[in-house]
Amino acid sequence: MKIAVLSSLAQETGCWLRTQYIANSLRNAGRGDVEVETIKPLKKNMPFMLDMVLSIPINFTKVLFNKSDVFVAVKPFPNVTIPLVAKKIIDNKKIIVDIDDLDSGYRKGLLSQVNSFFQKPFPRYFDVVTYHNALLYDYIPEEFMVNKENMYKLDQGVDLKIFDYKLKDNNLRKKFAKNNQKIIMFMGHLNIASDLDDIIRAMKIVQERLGDKFVFLIAGGGPDEENFRKLAEELGVRAVFTGYIDKKEIAKYVAIADLCLVYYKDKNVNYYRCSMKLRECMAMGKKVVSDDIGDLKQFNKYSYQTKSDVNEFAEKIIKVMRKGDGRETKARKFIEKNLDWNKLGEKFLKKISSLN
Repeated sequence: MKIAVLSSLAQETGCWLRTQYIANSLRNAGRGDVEVETIKPLKKNMPFMLDMVLSIPINFTKVLFNKSDVFVAVKPFPNVTIPLVAKKIIDNKKIIVDIDDLDSGYRKGLLSQVNSFFQKPFPRYFDVVTYHNALLYDYIPEEFMVNKENMYKLDQGVDLKIFDYKLKDNNLRKKFAKNNQKIIMFMGHLNIASDLDDIIRAMKIVQERLGDKFVFLIAGGGPDEENFRKLAEELGVRAVFTGYIDKKEIAKYVAIADLCLVYYKDKNVNYYRCSMKLRECMAMGKKVVSDDIGDLKQFNKYSYQTKSDVNEFAEKIIKVMRKGDGRETKARKFIEKNLDWNKLGEKFLKKISSLN
């Protein structure tokens, strides 16, 4: 069997990361008997989502001449759904689409309506629609008119070969931390979905209390990076921005962190997300301070949680910096047992195989 996996968003996005993780998990599960190909998207997002328009004819060409038996698309944007529905009609191939959040919820007004309008028509024609958040199980049938019998839960997993808790990089640590400073780290794609602004506000409070005992490291880049830089400067927060980091390198930054931060604002769209960074930091045995919005709340035994409040979040960071209770060890073992991409891939491959 041959499987092709493609991302609707550019290579600098979390969508492309999930695409690669799904592809690798299927490849590993197939143990040489299954050929898995990733169809690369454009390198960068463009203003006004122009990359979506430009990639429609590109994806049409790549898909229509592709000999795969099964196609898996991540996010139901028309630049992947239209070519795949056409492939299903022309060649009777099996098609799967992964819906991993409420994309239209990140925007307001006309852009939100346009986003929703172009996603809605196509998922109902797919053989399987995957999701990773329990709330999406009810939302997808209502919004996309998908039969629940065609839905499959594909969790947000962790590639444990990349996010290996044994990984060390003392030279990288020396680059950022001086005189026994601790490293407090946030990692992520700095785009419209990032709530880094509230984290920066919380870090102003932490900085006022702890002085220069730590380095605040922001690992990652994206279209809103400059806005976050300006906010940090305006508030006087000493933040070190790394810019874009390749997924193969990001684990080295997690490895040097003493404390990792994950924060969702209390807004509807965040209840439908599943945090990749939370799982990856926990997989590496790191102390994680997070709030308790949506998916984050289920990890309250494994991360140090607060309400979605800047002041509470800051106080928790200060407290955990001084002393934790060891829950990060239990967190790592939980991820290894339940959210290893290799194990998720084996189950997903069985589902795919049942379609033929």
